[in-house]
Amino acid sequence: MHHYDGRLTAADSLMMPYPDSALALVTAIPDSALTTEGDRAYRDLLMTQARYKCYVEISASDDSAICRAMDYYRRHDGERDKLTRAYLYKGAVMEELGHVDSAMYYYKTAEAAADEKEYANLGQINTRIADLFRKTEGDAQISYEKYHLAYQYHVLAGDKKMQLNNLYRMFMLNGITQLDEQDSLFNQAINLAKELENDKILFHLYELRCRQMSLVDSTRNEAKLIALNCLEDYSQFFSNELMLDLAYLYAKENKLDSAKFFLQNVDISLDPSDEAHLIIRKNDVFAIIALAEGNQSLSHQHTVISSQLTDSILDNTDKYGIGRIENEFNHRKQVDSFSRMGHLRHIIIGLVLFTILAIVLLTSAYLRRIRNTKAIIKELENYNLTHTNDLLNQFDAKNKAIGHLINNLVNILKACVSDKENKRSISQLAYQIKESIVDVADDDFWNELRTYLDNEHNNVISKIADYPNLTKHELKFIELCCCGFSYLEMAIILDYSPRYVINKRNLIAKKMGLHMPLLDYLNEQMKDKGE
Repeated sequence: MHHYDGRLTAADSLMMPYPDSALALVTAIPDSALTTEGDRAYRDLLMTQARYKCYVEISASDDSAICRAMDYYRRHDGERDKLTRAYLYKGAVMEELGHVDSAMYYYKTAEAAADEKEYANLGQINTRIADLFRKTEGDAQISYEKYHLAYQYHVLAGDKKMQLNNLYRMFMLNGITQLDEQDSLFNQAINLAKELENDKILFHLYELRCRQMSLVDSTRNEAKLIALNCLEDYSQFFSNELMLDLAYLYAKENKLDSAKFFLQNVDISLDPSDEAHLIIRKNDVFAIIALAEGNQSLSHQHTVISSQLTDSILDNTDKYGIGRIENEFNHRKQVDSFSRMGHLRHIIIGLVLFTILAIVLLTSAYLRRIRNTKAIIKELENYNLTHTNDLLNQFDAKNKAIGHLINNLVNILKACVSDKENKRSISQLAYQIKESIVDVADDDFWNELRTYLDNEHNNVISKIADYPNLTKHELKFIELCCCGFSYLEMAIILDYSPRYVINKRNLIAKKMGLHMPLLDYLNEQMKDKGE
């Protein structure tokens, strides 16, 4: 990860609580002080973010800056948070410049790029998407759901300021959707606003509460009381909506002079972005006043103006296609999810098949051992272990390693024969031999054994080793045969079945191209040198 200029990281830490200070700090850094591409990209990101948060008018130069940052973070791994923010503020710049469809595209790209635990970024992204739906599509339900999701992310991030902002937006839509949550949502937002001592949000919450209650005949008196208290307690804040609320409430009470007074205080120039909505509400109140004064024609004219403007707004909804863009992203995410699930399913199936195969192989080995054991026990019933007593005499007394091996084998084999009545486990015996003697025999042991057999028996092993097709394992098998072990003794030593040992002898004889049994050939080769 790039080590950024300390002034940039300091500005980033100030971004959320004090965006104006962050903007001042970033602006004060001279271009010559930023010598790396990473620092310049970080400065571009922070500059765009700070200007946006400080409500500085967005221009094409801001678009160029955020594009440079976005391009840099696309090319560098380990900067996922900054890449997400670059996409987010690219979307914000597009929205400010009026390119709503592009804004939605970059908001959804930011959401896809964000780590699942980047709660603050995900909260910001969903807030921006909700705002976009509310302002351009007029879809209260989708906006409410997005604000609610953003609120949950900010709870996880521990950002109470952003929690309050989203609660306020949710409550703003609460008169249209989710009516059953109205009281709970209002109380939750009021308590948090008081905790944060945010009088402006408190004012707007009470004003919204007044408007919602003014729609119901039984609560209009309470709504007017709330509106008048707002006017008195929060006189530092002006709201066209509150003026229209009071005008509407007095018009409904047939107190027309008061209604006209508050209508005169509405200044649409203060809310140019909300001009159409304010004009609609103003005409609705004028229609009520005209009707109360007996002028039905004028009342009708105001109603028609209001209806036409409402229809015009509705006709323009979904013209940007941001719902389509979101659906495409969601579909792509679902496809990717199914693809990951498919890969996971293949992995699971592979593991299951591997487990089954392992079980089959282990079971097969276990059954083979049982078959070998039964075959050895059957052979031992009538086997007389006598000639092995003289086996030690065939070895050089100096070769202690070989003597130790053979001695152990002889003693174990004798114990096996003498323990027939107790049905001692031959499989355990074979395992013991392989583990304690055969498996621990290293290359030095086999070399010593081969040297001894060559010296004592006319270079027998060296001659046989010249056969090209024999494997090392088969050569060791021949060496044990040269030691004088019978097929049954070989079966116990190697943990084979007796039949397998016999077949192995025949197979080796065939590979060597012999026209006689392997043991007969070995006996001929092992004749004394003088013979």
